[in-house]
Amino acid sequence: MSNEPQNPAQAGLRAVQEAVGGAVAAQQRSVGLAQDWAESVIETYKSQAESYRALTDAMASSMEALERTLKSQEETNRALKESLDAYRNVVESASETQERNMQLAQNFFENIVETLRGQLESSRSLLLEPVAKQQEVFQNLTQEWMDAYVRLLNAPLEFYRSGNEGARGEGGGR
Repeated sequence: MSNEPQNPAQAGLRAVQEAVGGAVAAQQRSVGLAQDWAESVIETYKSQAESYRALTDAMASSMEALERTLKSQEETNRALKESLDAYRNVVESASETQERNMQLAQNFFENIVETLRGQLESSRSLLLEPVAKQQEVFQNLTQEWMDAYVRLLNAPLEFYRSGNEGARGEGGGR
């Protein structure tokens, strides 16, 4: 800038130009600031969108894992119920078998006691009746002893058969 005198019109024009230039520069700075602010807001929204997307993905994965866990728990509960039912059936079967076994043992001993009573009566008769009668009684007594002995030998087999028949009857009915 020179120190030359200026005419007032030029000086006014120059002042307007400088004012307009300053206003334009201020406007450009304002636009730049507004643009920077807008870009910052957009970046913030993008960051929030990414965070929400990540949160949504994490929640979806969590829900899938929870669904798999619930399904697995249902399968475990079903298996446990089936196992419990099977144990219950085994216990009931064992109890029924034990009851039958006790009944067989009771019948066996009742038969022995009855046979012994019969033998006692036969022995009394032997002492009181004539020899021919004694021989007949002795044969009956021997036959009863043999029958009792055969029943004694067959008792385990009968015990086993009744247990198997009971197990088959329970297995077929269930």
